[in-house]
Amino acid sequence: MIGRTLALAVIALAGIAVADDANTAYERTTPRAEVRVEGRQGDERIDVTATRIRFAALMRRIGRECNREVVGLDLLDRDPEITAKLEGERLRDALRFVAGSVGLRAVVTSSQITIDEDLAPYPTRSDLYARAATGYLRALIDHPKSSLAPAAAWNRARIEQATPGRDVEAARAFDEIVDRYDDSDLVPAALLQAGLMFGRANAWDEAVARFDALASLPVYHGFSLTARRHLADAHTRFAEAAHNPLVREENARRALHVLDALDDVDPTDDRAERRERLLVRSRALSLAGEPLGALRALDLATRYGDPRVEDPKIAELRAIALERAERHAEAVRAWLRYGTLVEGDERVAAYQRAAASANAGREHITAIAIAESAANEGYAEELAPYADAARVALDLDAERTDLFGDRERIARGERLAHKGFHREAIAALRPVFERRLTLPGEDRARLAKTYARELANDGQTEEAVAALRASAGETESARGRRSLYVLASELLEAAGEIDRAIAALEGRL
Repeated sequence: MIGRTLALAVIALAGIAVADDANTAYERTTPRAEVRVEGRQGDERIDVTATRIRFAALMRRIGRECNREVVGLDLLDRDPEITAKLEGERLRDALRFVAGSVGLRAVVTSSQITIDEDLAPYPTRSDLYARAATGYLRALIDHPKSSLAPAAAWNRARIEQATPGRDVEAARAFDEIVDRYDDSDLVPAALLQAGLMFGRANAWDEAVARFDALASLPVYHGFSLTARRHLADAHTRFAEAAHNPLVREENARRALHVLDALDDVDPTDDRAERRERLLVRSRALSLAGEPLGALRALDLATRYGDPRVEDPKIAELRAIALERAERHAEAVRAWLRYGTLVEGDERVAAYQRAAASANAGREHITAIAIAESAANEGYAEELAPYADAARVALDLDAERTDLFGDRERIARGERLAHKGFHREAIAALRPVFERRLTLPGEDRARLAKTYARELANDGQTEEAVAALRASAGETESARGRRSLYVLASELLEAAGEIDRAIAALEGRL
């Protein structure tokens, strides 16, 4: 029995030896992997060229080259084939890439390489983007003159582009390609993407500069005509955001010149391209003060689209044109229609423009109704200024008086006084009178007189005289003080206090 057991043990040991010899022979006789490790421990760099070699064999080869024990291979239930080519990569990064390509994980320490299955939790998309961006940046720093550097910079910019909230950073990353690799074939595409990303960030002056540079490149590229349409559109967006009307019209005219030149150079028959040009032209015409031409351009653009689908772009541009034409009632309906076709911030903006158009057309009740409808959708705060502007125009109490300046409050008090609503006028003017020292001198005198008259009209003559006395003491101009004394005299005389009226005329309140 003992002899039989010893015999089995010998056979088993022989089998293990044969297996080990077979593995060694496989590695030795299969010239499908070249591995070289250089550098001090902890900062080794590795070159790997492998074609369809077993993962375990490659890991053992790497372990021998970097003097580390490979642990965990015997616990794996699979041994996939690997094909890899890495040059000058850090050892840790290279093993992570190689193992990760077959769903495994390699952890490198100073003495060993541990291999195991790459199990959840897995990194998020943002984690992967961050790692990839770091890898590309490191490669660009280490190999700035490599023929692959422009492609690496492009991929890094694309990662920024795909990351929410990084529009400006993406545009700057595309700019780096143009600045550093100006002889690369990627320059036209980088300029295009930089312009688009600046546009997405509403930096339209930067977008104009990129599209202009793209259209002016001396080399042939496939974005020349597209660049000109984007340039015209960027001019219109820049014009739309401008507060100065001269800047607005100038940029709108530039957009029209670009479109005219584009139509001369490339009178395209492509329906989609023709439609896009007409949409840009419509916005430019509206901003240039030609809303009727803008509406005609929209009618033409509609013919190139699908009549069964209502396009939000056309709905928005129609509302803009009607607003510019001061056809306020139609503009209100157009903005509300556009609001039904969009979501989120665009819908809020549509409601705001509709309410503003209603106020401009003196349809203040309509503006209040729009605000109340928007409040039902959760947009009460966004529409509050427009509703309160309508209430003030109707001489109603505004819900948010902090939204208005003191001059608007004084004007409202004067309107209420003119209509004979004395107590309402006093209520509107009292808060302003209490902080009158913050007002310019002419506004302060105007406020004091209106406020005092309304107090007197409400039977509060003593309060009116006290208000005029306080204002006279704060007035530096002799003529201004005299006008306040005269008004006080008139109010006292109307109240039957003749002696005090005379004293007021003499400058004694």
